[in-house]
Amino acid sequence: MIKQSKAKLDKTLFWDIDINDLDFKKNTRFIVSRVLQWGDMEDYQQIKKYYGLSKIKNIAPKVKYLDRKSLNFWSQVFNIPKNKFLCFKTHLNKKQSAFLAR
Repeated sequence: MIKQSKAKLDKTLFWDIDINDLDFKKNTRFIVSRVLQWGDMEDYQQIKKYYGLSKIKNIAPKVKYLDRKSLNFWSQVFNIPKNKFLCFKTHLNKKQSAFLAR
């Protein structure tokens, strides 16, 4: 459950779920993923304060989807090579599939 004392995240990040059911401990990966993909720097600062930088850096490469712009940005911020991100492999597979389908 999001409480003001935990983190003040933009509720629109969680448009598809009941925000009252969100548990910061059980849904850590989900919350971090949403912030990395669609959040702003204020949202990032909130999760950084709540979870800590090392936990976010550990989760970031395991995020299943980041658009290219977000992938490039977080790769630089966390000093993690893009090819270490799970979503980088997804981008490559999509490119290869498009090429092979022609």
